[in-house]
Amino acid sequence: MADPFLSTNDRIKLAQTLERVYEMQLGPAARFGLLDKAGLRRFAPGTDLAAAPSVLAGVLISKLEPYGMLPNQPGYHALGALVNYALIQPDTPQDDARFLAGILVKYELIADHGYLAELRTKYSLDVAPARQADPALLPPTEPPALVDEPEFDPVVGDQEALEQIVNSEDNFLDIDTLAGAIYSAQAVGRIELPKGRAHGTGFLVGPDLILTNYHVFKSKDILPSAVIRFDYQANADGVVTPGRVFEFVPDFYIGSSDKELDFALVKVKGEPLAERKMQPDDVGLDYLELLRRGRHRGYLLVSPSLIVEHERVNIIQHPNGNPQKAVLTQNYVLSTMSADRVHYLADTMPGSSGSPVLNNHWEVVALHHSGGAHPPQKATIDLQKILKGQYKFNEGIPIKAILPLIERYLPRN
Repeated sequence: MADPFLSTNDRIKLAQTLERVYEMQLGPAARFGLLDKAGLRRFAPGTDLAAAPSVLAGVLISKLEPYGMLPNQPGYHALGALVNYALIQPDTPQDDARFLAGILVKYELIADHGYLAELRTKYSLDVAPARQADPALLPPTEPPALVDEPEFDPVVGDQEALEQIVNSEDNFLDIDTLAGAIYSAQAVGRIELPKGRAHGTGFLVGPDLILTNYHVFKSKDILPSAVIRFDYQANADGVVTPGRVFEFVPDFYIGSSDKELDFALVKVKGEPLAERKMQPDDVGLDYLELLRRGRHRGYLLVSPSLIVEHERVNIIQHPNGNPQKAVLTQNYVLSTMSADRVHYLADTMPGSSGSPVLNNHWEVVALHHSGGAHPPQKATIDLQKILKGQYKFNEGIPIKAILPLIERYLPRN
């Protein structure tokens, strides 16, 4: 939630203007329809739609003003959606329309400068912006341009043991597991190429070092056009936080092709988690307490630990370029088929390339490399029965294989 930004006079006059909107003079059903048509249906629960028009107008302003951008209407601030709805109604008086247009322009409640310029001209507005909607801080609206993932044939170890595990799985998770996921997610970001267009996922392995796939960054030549966006997440209401954007250092690049270890180690300008840096008295605290204190090591720990068949692994990712997701269940290692490949079950999508594969201690044990789109016929009949028709094969590169090539650049822990 953002801080309120309307001036006192504007807030009072806006409430008086909104209470004159046609639906506000009718009953709860019409008012619900107003919110629905304005794209604000999510605000109806918990709002007294039977309240007096003046009271309801004030309540809506108090809810929408600090809310931020709407996930279902890219570029629209929640308050801007309501104000614009009132503005475009054919029965809105000219003086009210001019005031509403002025509110949109003054506070930049719609991130479409062309539309705001049209309003300035149409209503002869001469108002200086009191609040600037920086496009860099808005949720990205560009369609993803996701890289193709390398193909592979899934290999499964002991199918009978896997069946016993899958069929006996419970959904109980320790609270510390959830805390570990939230803690670790802070170090995972969405890679965009160019800025605003999803390309893959990457994660911090040092204060300013990002590990991702080679097939995400095949050379350092594309680094100047790319960024990584941290904290790009959606809350329980579906509201997307735009996150924080960091550019890459153009002349730092260590990589291995997708036919080999498929990794790229790159560097960002600045330290994304510097403001949350752990202090000496934070050492030894569990994830839950670190979250309470707002602290973070600044990167994820990588582990050369052997990955064991049927071990559970967790993946934090940006599937299809969407806000950050975590896979915490139905996530078993199928086989450690070689020194440089591991297969596991998990939900992933294009855009998940370059995600960390973490053990239950929240150490990175593999770099996610490919998965999700492999046809069912690549599974044996027995395996199809075990997985009940759900094919979520994935392939990762064990950190143990990558570490000798990047260890010299990593922090000493």
